[in-house]
Amino acid sequence: MELVLFIHVIAMAFFVGGQIMLAAAIVPVERSNPDPARMKAIAQNFGWGSLIAIAISIFTGMLLASHYNLWSDGALHIKLTLLVLTFASLAAHMKFPKVHALMGLTFVLTLGIVWFGLELPV
Repeated sequence: MELVLFIHVIAMAFFVGGQIMLAAAIVPVERSNPDPARMKAIAQNFGWGSLIAIAISIFTGMLLASHYNLWSDGALHIKLTLLVLTFASLAAHMKFPKVHALMGLTFVLTLGIVWFGLELPV
């Protein structure tokens, strides 16, 4: 189960770390020297990587929750609620990509997922 937890954490690190990298390094550079086509390509590539990371996180999270009997744990319920809200925020961001507050919301929700993941007895 340690390998499953490791893969789960790496997938979340990709997703959260990628958001931090976009916000801290890529977006400021793109704002100072805008190239909409380049930014769109970066966002699309990160989006595909994020989709894979989220799918891996969900699969490994289900394995972990089952193995450790966490399905009735309140922290897991909050984490799953935040996951649903994150999907809603991502969907809204895809529909309205110029509303940057949606990416901020997605980031905050993702941090909440990580926080409540740390609360789980794994």
